Amino acid sequence: MQRTTQADGRTVSNLLWAAANNPPGQGSRAGACRICGLAGVGVPFLMWVRDTFTDWDKLQEGQIICHACQFCFSERSSLLASKVGKVKPQRMRNYSHFVVRGQWIPLGKGDKAKMTQILLNESPEVAVVAESGQKHIVFRAVPGTVQFEEQQILDVSHLLELLVPIETLYSAGFRKQTYKHGGRIIPGEIDTGCYEQHKILRTGVDLWRDNELLIRPYRGSALFDLAIFLAQKGEVHGGDAPDSSESTDSDLEGDIWGVQEPLPL
Repeated sequence: MQRTTQADGRTVSNLLWAAANNPPGQGSRAGACRICGLAGVGVPFLMWVRDTFTDWDKLQEGQIICHACQFCFSERSSLLASKVGKVKPQRMRNYSHFVVRGQWIPLGKGDKAKMTQILLNESPEVAVVAESGQKHIVFRAVPGTVQFEEQQILDVSHLLELLVPIETLYSAGFRKQTYKHGGRIIPGEIDTGCYEQHKILRTGVDLWRDNELLIRPYRGSALFDLAIFLAQKGEVHGGDAPDSSESTDSDLEGDIWGVQEPLPL
């Protein structure tokens, strides 16, 4: 699989590494990187990867993992910790990553208003949005697109058209998305299109119908899923209050020489 690059030959991992001022990695062996496919220096890939790795079909021809890709896979990044105001080293996969005019901007799940501002008002060279924080997705991303979990979004020009009605319905009391609570699965309303009738009556049929009709054509698309993730209560397309269930702070353990968990297909 050929990794898509910018016109200057750089991949997302290279762009992110450069925006972080090229932090040093492990090893000095020259060769092609099995992650990004570009020439570089690093450590032999088979010494770095763990037995639990499953995404062999997504790798490039090569022998090493370069410094840029080591940085993007880091499970204990002190540099990331300093950027997000944490004391303990942080996992790169727990955060969303943007590069705007050469500046690296890592954001936690509570920073959805900032993510939205970047996507609506900037043209980021890198936009990698992590929903679960459990998957390595930087290496899947392509410059100039939005990588949302495992979905690639080529065009976000209609994002605002979705955020306004979704946030209106969310602020009116409709559940944004399906979630687990006490071992039970609580179905969403906005994400599924299945609304509780008493809420429609309480909110007003006209308000519900007018906004539901705006989002219905997009339901099931990657752009819709991104809008659901970003939508916040309060001020439309940019409320200040993050979802209470979200946190990226944890007591981290890890090994820079390997992938802690298998990368999902």
